[in-house]
Order: sequence, then structure tokens, then C-alpha cells
Amino acid sequence: MFLLVLWACTMAPESAEHADDDHDAHKEEEGEHQDVVELGPEAVAAARIVVGPASEGRLAQTLKLPGRIVLDPQKESLVSAWIAGQVDRIQVRSGESVQKGQQLAQVQSPELGVAVAAFRTATARDLAADARLERLQALEKDGVASRAQVLESEADHAEAEGEMEAAEERLRVLGVPMAWRAPHSGEHFPSRIPVRSPISGTVLTADVGVGERVDPGQALFRVGDLDQVWLLLDVFESDLSRVSTGQHVSFAVEAWPGVSFSGPVDQVGDWLDPQTRSLQVRVLVDNPEHKLKPNMYAQAELTEAQGGALGVLLPAEAVVLVEGRRGVFVEEQPGHFAFRAVEIQAESKSEVLLVDGVLAQESVVLEGAWALKSELEKSELGEGHAH
Repeated sequence: MFLLVLWACTMAPESAEHADDDHDAHKEEEGEHQDVVELGPEAVAAARIVVGPASEGRLAQTLKLPGRIVLDPQKESLVSAWIAGQVDRIQVRSGESVQKGQQLAQVQSPELGVAVAAFRTATARDLAADARLERLQALEKDGVASRAQVLESEADHAEAEGEMEAAEERLRVLGVPMAWRAPHSGEHFPSRIPVRSPISGTVLTADVGVGERVDPGQALFRVGDLDQVWLLLDVFESDLSRVSTGQHVSFAVEAWPGVSFSGPVDQVGDWLDPQTRSLQVRVLVDNPEHKLKPNMYAQAELTEAQGGALGVLLPAEAVVLVEGRRGVFVEEQPGHFAFRAVEIQAESKSEVLLVDGVLAQESVVLEGAWALKSELEKSELGEGHAH
């Protein structure tokens, strides 16, 4: 009996040790499977899972900036009345396309006739002064006229010529054609002057009505070329080193949700505002459909010319959150996807830069990680792994 008891006591610790080992092995086996999803080829295809090698690269840093849409000053014009009068005809509406020199409206003005009459009077005086000067110069040669008379005539001629040129320039500014400057006998002086567009483009505003009294210099229309616009960005002094000519800028406007516009940096300003400590950056944007309008606000992202640190670069959608851990699914064998926690150094809207967790060229799930996460969460409620 004593020997039997002694043998039992000797074997009990060994049995308990084996039992503990079996339990640990079982737990280890469960641990291996709790973060693994196994799917057949058909399930992989149905879940639209895309696997590819993890690549090494640099994450392009972006600078987010507010901006506004404006027109190139050389492609925008305020069309004004050059003379006081009354608008008696409007020939375009806002939104219409016009060509350079096209008539937009017509202004009736008695002052136009006065300007034509002044030109004709100055022209006649200049002709008379010229004839008198020639006659006195001839008489001086014959010794009949004095040198003083000739000099006085030359002064009168120069004054008359100056008045004629000034009157002619005024008619040119008013857009009066040559045929109006010398009407035939019995014809009245014209009293209507056309208002023409100095550039080709679109009529943006028409701030005048028929019968309205206008003054010289009063803006009647605004015409602009919308085929290409400017995006103006205000960049703080601290971010100036991150901006250079030629950088790519993408932006969005509230009027077109989901639509992305883009263009290169054309100029980095040279004037720093002493109050805001910012300067202006100009971006050229092609606008063939005229979706972008002047004075629209924009939210822009400027991609830096140089990227950040080197690391494993993956699409942002490859990273998912599982039980508070951010990680990716690595395909260790065909159809065998293991979740692996990763350390993220930097990220953008579309990419993440990893410094730990995945090696370059490892097979990583680039698309469909959310489907695997869903399968993994289902498995945790069941057997501990998914099939």
C-alpha cells in the first residue's frame, strides 16, 4: 500500500504538467487562428479582394489651403460709356458670348454732335492757319512781310494744329468712324455712339437698362474670358518653403461636390502681407466647361515637390481597425489571410506610410480588407477563425 501511494504521488505532477501543456498548446492554436481568415477562390473573387506586393516609397505631403477663383486681368474688361447720354438700345444679355469689337449697346448723346462740330471747326482753323503761314513765308522771301509776322503765323498754326489733333483724338476715343467726322452737306451730326467690347469673352454682368442716364466712365457691362481662370491661394510665411512653381494643385468648390479641379502653380508672389504674414500664389486652371466662376471659394491641396521619409507605402483602404489595433491583412498562403498590426508614420487621404509591421514585397490585401475584417469579426463569435 505504501508503495502504491508513493507511485501515485510521483505520477500526479507529471500528469498535471502534461495537462497544462495540452491546454497551452490549445490556446496557442486558438491564438494562431483568431486573427486569420481562410477563403476559397470563389469567396475571394466574390469579396473583390485584390492582393499585391507592398511597395517602398515616400508619402507625398500635401498642404491644405483656402483659395478663390478670379479672372486674368488681361482677359477681363469693364465696358464703360465714354460720353454722357441716355441708353436707347441694348444688344446683348448676360451669359452671351461676344467677340472683340462687337457692339453691346448704343448711347444717345447730344455731346457727340458737339464733339464732331469741334473737330470740324478745329480742322477748318488749322487749314486757314496753314494757308496764312504759306502766304507770309512767300511774302517774306519777296521782302514784303517781316520775320515777326512769319513767327506769329507759325505760332497760330501750331496752336490750331494742336486743337485739331485733340479734337480728332476725342472722336477716336469715342469710336466715331471717319465717315462721321466729315458729313456731306445738309447731313446732321450723329447723336448716337456704340458701346463695344474691347475683348472676346462672355458677358458676365449687364448693369444698365434702356432709357437709363449714364455718365462718362460709368461701367455698363463686364466681359471676361472663362476658358482659363486663376486660383489664388494665400500661403503663410511658415509654409513658403513648401511651395514652388510647377507644383500640382487639386481643389474643390462647393458648387460642384465630388468634382476635382486641378492646375499647376504659375507664380509665387513676391509681396508678403505684413498683417497676415502671407503671400499670394497663383494657379492656372483650364475651364473649358465654364464650371468655375469668378469669386467662387475653393479648398485646395498643394502637393509638395519633395516627399517625406522612406517606408512601406500602401493605399489607405488597406488599413483597417480590428479590436483597437490598426493593421493590414497579409496573404501568407493562397486564401490564407493573417491580420497584422502595423505602425503608421504618416498618412494622407489616399495613402499610408508604414515603418513597422510589413516588409516591402510582402503580399498585402490592397482592396477588400473591410470584407476580411467582417469575416474575422464573425469568426470571433464562432469557432475562432473563418473559412
